[in-house]
Amino acid sequence: MVRVVITDHDFDDLAVEREVLDGVADVVELADRPGVDVDPGDLVDADAVLNLRSTLSADHVDALSGCRVVARYGIGVDNVDLGAANDAGVPVTNVPDYCQEEVATHAVALLLALARGLGRYDASVAAGDWDRDVATPLHRLSTQTVGVVGYGAIGRAVGARAAALEASVVASDPFLSPDDLDDDPATLVEFDELLDRADYVTVHSPLTPETEGLFDASTFERMRDSAYLVNVARGPIVDDEALAAALDAGTLRGAALDVFPSEPPAADHPLRGHDRVVATPHVAWYSEEANTERRRTAATIVKRALAGESIPNVQNEPSA
Repeated sequence: MVRVVITDHDFDDLAVEREVLDGVADVVELADRPGVDVDPGDLVDADAVLNLRSTLSADHVDALSGCRVVARYGIGVDNVDLGAANDAGVPVTNVPDYCQEEVATHAVALLLALARGLGRYDASVAAGDWDRDVATPLHRLSTQTVGVVGYGAIGRAVGARAAALEASVVASDPFLSPDDLDDDPATLVEFDELLDRADYVTVHSPLTPETEGLFDASTFERMRDSAYLVNVARGPIVDDEALAAALDAGTLRGAALDVFPSEPPAADHPLRGHDRVVATPHVAWYSEEANTERRRTAATIVKRALAGESIPNVQNEPSA
């Protein structure tokens, strides 16, 4: 029987995968928790791989001698060595649109938590205080500018939501021109201009060599002292030590983070429990509907690959 290996997952069971692949392949589970280290030897007989967060290095890809596809349960493919997959002729796919609504809504929810001082007010009440001034000054969102870094589908959904709340919206994206935003509420600007203008900067870029560490000490120095940062994209896009230093120095007013460079952050991480930070545990993508959609889509891609059919969402350029 054909063998589909699931490297890691965070699901209650594999009912969705087994339903889609019933009669097509044996589904082999390596681990029932995300991000585990995978022994390359466990992949040697895989005809296809379903992957969540485990790293698939060149050594892992080299072990995939008969693999038809590596299908990611998500958007980013930065945990797979795409160069090695190209050389091995193995397509790497993703599920690019399963959680657009959820991530955009979560980003705006975090933005609103900052805009209304919810973290500080909640801590004040929990401590037995009733301090209206603990989060002041606050401003009407209609007087504020939201800057969206990375204006793909999720960035555009954030821009639409922010505009509906009467904020002004600017966006930066090196792959777009002003004509691409003709019917959009955002104004396209250069990255530095966005930093100069935005009261809230929300990050929606993919993690690439160009975006890793994009938000560093110099970036925070350029941002307005009254500005806030929201990151629901990828943790390594933000230099967390530089962010902590900017918050402590008052060169940035606050931050809301759903992602960290290393997850979960260590107990002594400078941003964990910081009074100027609202944090959530990498859940911006989550809803029951989104979870089922990503699983069914990834498993269906595997099924198509095993049948020799064309597959969507290929993120690399595998050799023949």
